[in-house]
Amino acid sequence: MILIHQLWNQRRQNLWIFVELLIAGIFLWMVTDPIVKLTADRLIPPGYDPRGVYVLNLGQYNASNGTYYDAAQDSTGRMAANYINIIRTVRTLPEVESVCVSAYGSYPNSNSWSGMELFGPDSLMVHVQQYRFVPTGESNLLNTYGMTDVRTGQPVELPADFALRDKIALSEQAALRLFGTTDVVGRTVAETPDGQYPHEVAAVFNDYKHYTYQQPYPMAVGAEEGLNELPYMCYVYSIVFRLKVGVDPVAFEERFHREVEPHLASGNFFFDSLETFSDASRQQALTSGVTNKLRLHYALGGFALLCIFLGMVGTFWIRANARREEVGILRSTGALRSSIVRRFLTEAAVLVTVAYVLSLFVVLNYVLVNGFTEPLQNFVTDRLVADPMYWQNHIGWRFFVVSIVGYVLLMLTALVGTYIPVRRASRISPVEALRDE
Repeated sequence: MILIHQLWNQRRQNLWIFVELLIAGIFLWMVTDPIVKLTADRLIPPGYDPRGVYVLNLGQYNASNGTYYDAAQDSTGRMAANYINIIRTVRTLPEVESVCVSAYGSYPNSNSWSGMELFGPDSLMVHVQQYRFVPTGESNLLNTYGMTDVRTGQPVELPADFALRDKIALSEQAALRLFGTTDVVGRTVAETPDGQYPHEVAAVFNDYKHYTYQQPYPMAVGAEEGLNELPYMCYVYSIVFRLKVGVDPVAFEERFHREVEPHLASGNFFFDSLETFSDASRQQALTSGVTNKLRLHYALGGFALLCIFLGMVGTFWIRANARREEVGILRSTGALRSSIVRRFLTEAAVLVTVAYVLSLFVVLNYVLVNGFTEPLQNFVTDRLVADPMYWQNHIGWRFFVVSIVGYVLLMLTALVGTYIPVRRASRISPVEALRDE
């Protein structure tokens, strides 16, 4: 009750900081929401092991490149043979564990995305993202990427006839939506409602994220018939390889550029670049605007907290000086400095709490009318059904988590801004405080 009376008696002095806290609470919530959402999505396991995995990008000369171009190397059979020579060069490196030839940008954070419809029992349709790879030699996309079996958690082992029998591997999410269970190896899915173009499920792997800052999308992995000799086949097929455990990536990259790169020119193909899965993730986040969005919201959030910090310092500096007599009486009656500081901090905490609760009513109304500042799912296709297993896809949970994060940030900033002037004021001696009055 004493605290309430104190706040009421100081209501005029409290009004402007209360209004500032109210506005800052609304602004901070709007700024925090995208950060919380994107961070939560990023923390979802990617479904693969990116360590030591590289994408080898090739270039290809054409007639416009003059003397660099050899027309004879574009004859039937030569392009595929030259490409296989490069694959073999990479596969025989002592540091390399496995190699995969992915098709159409089928690797995480690539600029390519393709989907298809799959039909299960009773013509139940699920839209999935598809990854394709070319089964040349020991090429195995799931093994090279480090995807794991949904039941055992071990690397996925595909049958030897995976490509020959037109089989398919499904992600956990795709299997659950098609069959209601992940125990579906041996069952059949089709590309049409009437069962045409059937595929036998050969494996089910853990959910996989194509983009680091987005949620997993139902996925299917299939094999191509072989290398198609396209005019720009180096842009269709990417060579992905994984290093053996224990290989030093820095030493490998130095050796690769020094000793291996000169031998990667075959026919009209030439070495273009070598990037890790982590490099691709950072580049995709930058080009898609996610990195800049996070930087902007961090800056805006920091600005809001700085304003609150300065406002609390100024307000309680003035308030502490104006209440020197009260401080002196408390000190003369034996009150400890820590108890005086706690009293002022409690006043600040009450102001923050009341202002923030009121700001949440405004924010809640905004969310119900306009939705969140960051959509529930910002994917390349609007056909994604947000997975209910993730809390950020539930309006209530997301509003609660963002509100808690905003409240903690606001409260900590306000308490630090209050503590600095109040701690200084509490050091005054009782005689000096009462004499000044």
